[in-house]
Amino acid sequence: MSGPKEYILFISQATSSGIQAVSMCNTLLKKNFKVLVLRDKNLPQRYPEDTKDVTFLSCDFSKPYDIEKTLHAYKPHIKAVTFYGDELASLSAQIVPHLPYISHPSSESLHWSTDKIAMRQLFQAHDPNITPSFTIVKDTEEKSIERIIKKVGFPLVIKPAGLAASLLVTMCYHEDELRSSLKKIFKKIERIYKENNRTTVPKILVEQFMEGEMYSIDAYVDKKGSVNFCPMVYVKTGKAIGFDDFFNYMRITPTQLKESTVEKAEDVAKKAIHALNLRSTTAHIELMRTEDGWKVIELGPRIGGFRTDMYALSHGIQHRMNDILIHLGEKPVIPKKQLAYVAVLKLYGKKEGILQNIKGIRAIKKLASIKEVRMNLKPGDKCLYSKHGGKAVCDIILAHKKRPELLADIRRVEQMVDIQVTK
Repeated sequence: MSGPKEYILFISQATSSGIQAVSMCNTLLKKNFKVLVLRDKNLPQRYPEDTKDVTFLSCDFSKPYDIEKTLHAYKPHIKAVTFYGDELASLSAQIVPHLPYISHPSSESLHWSTDKIAMRQLFQAHDPNITPSFTIVKDTEEKSIERIIKKVGFPLVIKPAGLAASLLVTMCYHEDELRSSLKKIFKKIERIYKENNRTTVPKILVEQFMEGEMYSIDAYVDKKGSVNFCPMVYVKTGKAIGFDDFFNYMRITPTQLKESTVEKAEDVAKKAIHALNLRSTTAHIELMRTEDGWKVIELGPRIGGFRTDMYALSHGIQHRMNDILIHLGEKPVIPKKQLAYVAVLKLYGKKEGILQNIKGIRAIKKLASIKEVRMNLKPGDKCLYSKHGGKAVCDIILAHKKRPELLADIRRVEQMVDIQVTK
């Protein structure tokens, strides 16, 4: 390795927007950081990347010796390490112990932030008022059923502890539904664990179903635990529009919440961050506004879904740049002036099966609010709900200076797009 280069290390992948964020940091800080990507050679490389000006390394993440050997020549020159997505947090937890002299979350915090059970337990220990009642089950025995009914009650939500997003998340209203759902989930989760060579015993979190409105917020946590928040986002789930699924159907920012209400939400989000001892990272917190106050649904040690687009359009916030800045120990740049109201829609088929056709996409692209339409599936692909591991058929980003105009175009999208699925 020639020359005194300085690197920003990305775990597993560096997207084009991540590479652009490094360039923006260089301009802001008058630096010349290069992009370094460390990959686990045991995993398939699923993400095609622009390899220009990017250095790639690979090693066996399960072997500390191999990690240390691979990083040895670069360690003095790595100034920050980051990653995108919950699925890479556990991989990052294996790397950060080898980079002790730069700012990053501890490996323990990364593990706690991606294990739903550990997360709930730490929330309860820190402040039981921010989390719903819950219990943990490892089987479908009668004792487990009785404990769930006694500790949690109905309605309730079943969440596999170590699976991403809303995969296998199921709601139950009565005892028969609980029994059948647990049996199905344990059967599926054992297959998933086997396919991914996971040797741990599957655990399931069963928690009280929280009634209320869902919101989320991203935050920048510095190395001392001080927190700066981005704007809050209102979330409408698939459940709210008639799906038997909890995928995030619609996100809108800014919200219509009063400043005092936002402050209360931020206070609860801060408690969740500190409960997991997170530092030097971006955090994504999902919250429920209930009759008993704000409760934490989940927290991830990463950028929230679609936040890069949403915050850029709504306030000119360069979210990925700020993520790198906070990992560098620098202050994030958070413009306060509102530029627009922004929404993201994730459209699923009303039933599962084979996608036949998608009507109305050309027509909606003519709407004033439409900024981007991302197609995730094509005719002939399997069309599954999120809880079964499916993707949205398409993601639609909208923005408008006037909120009524944005809401009107959301309604037009709902009326114009027809997703046709056959079994």
